[in-house]
Amino acid sequence: MSQIDHTSTLPLLYARGTHYEVGYQIGSTFQKWIKRYFNHTPLMQRRMLPFYYSQKGRQIYNEYLTAAEATFPQYITEIRGMADGSEIPFEHLFLMNVTPEEYSLDMEMEDKIKSHDFGCSSVFLNKPDLKIMAHNVDCEPINTHFGYIINAHIIDPDAKTGTHGIAYALNDITPKTIHTGSPPVVFRSRAFLSACDVDDFVRIARNESHGASVGFNANIASLSYKEMWSLEVGPGKSEIPVKLTTIAEQKDHIQTCHYFHFNYYQQIHPDIPSSIARSKRMSKPYLEIHRTATIQYSHDPDHCVTSCTVLFNILEKTMEIYVQDPSLYPPFWKFPLTF
Repeated sequence: MSQIDHTSTLPLLYARGTHYEVGYQIGSTFQKWIKRYFNHTPLMQRRMLPFYYSQKGRQIYNEYLTAAEATFPQYITEIRGMADGSEIPFEHLFLMNVTPEEYSLDMEMEDKIKSHDFGCSSVFLNKPDLKIMAHNVDCEPINTHFGYIINAHIIDPDAKTGTHGIAYALNDITPKTIHTGSPPVVFRSRAFLSACDVDDFVRIARNESHGASVGFNANIASLSYKEMWSLEVGPGKSEIPVKLTTIAEQKDHIQTCHYFHFNYYQQIHPDIPSSIARSKRMSKPYLEIHRTATIQYSHDPDHCVTSCTVLFNILEKTMEIYVQDPSLYPPFWKFPLTF
């Protein structure tokens, strides 16, 4: 398999149209990349496909599809467009959207939970003259060869109009209990793009009609009001645990002005020792937050790499994307955030 060096290229696609049309444009533009990812990554070939073709896996797949179609039909339409554009079966593309849930199903035993180290890191800085939200996207090393950026204008007469100046970054959280009758977490992540304020963000997170399949952490910043929050959401059907933490501005320059969150519950119920290890690194500068799949924590290696770092500058209204260690290299892309 020929691979593209992610440190030298990161394609950007501007797309406009209905949900289906935008999905089709993404699928047709990145057809080769999507096919390579599906056909060559161990996650899809060794875990997700066997899961799908098992009797239990197919039943769970159908439950997720039914819930997603009932709650977010417009995003199912996008996937159908991507399937047609990329010439990949819809079932395979939808399968890519239930990987967090499959991880949770495979991690029911506590010893497996402890070995789960896939997940991201977010850091806030909040002072009167500096308001930053930064996020590391951490993944398996092979995934770094398949990234791209989408700037999309969705034409949907039933959706809210305008943009609202909300920036966010998500951390997956793998709980011990999941709900297969709820839509996959990826669909709620997609729905957050329509949030007009933090209250709307919480409403989408609760998804009172169908609940939450697995947990997640959303880190949020308002460019309009220059405010920041960290939101934790647990799995559930009707009573979903939700904790919203305001990241207060620190005017005293002597006091700590940062807040950080990793892919484990810090407010609801902490777990996942691998993420706790990264949390401890914040107080030990000789250990890196930028992951390289070679770092040792405790007696085990870190199996993830940081594929990119995204930095939202709230006061300057910009977004920078780094594909190498941001302490050593300049940003690969820098976008103005207009709304």
